[in-house]
Amino acid sequence: MNEPKIMKQLHSEREANYERMKRLSVKERIISIQSEAEPLKKRLIEKMKKRETPITQQ
Repeated sequence: MNEPKIMKQLHSEREANYERMKRLSVKERIISIQSEAEPLKKRLIEKMKKRETPITQQ
């Protein structure tokens, strides 16, 4: 794994996100964060449902 390359990419993504968020109003920031979080929330809910579903063996 090439960690310096990954860290450089992560840093540039964070900088771009910071610049984008800096231009938005507080309300727009909240809406943006919520829209980005929705797919993650759905994925986590699906994972939790799979864990809670008992495996039935007959």
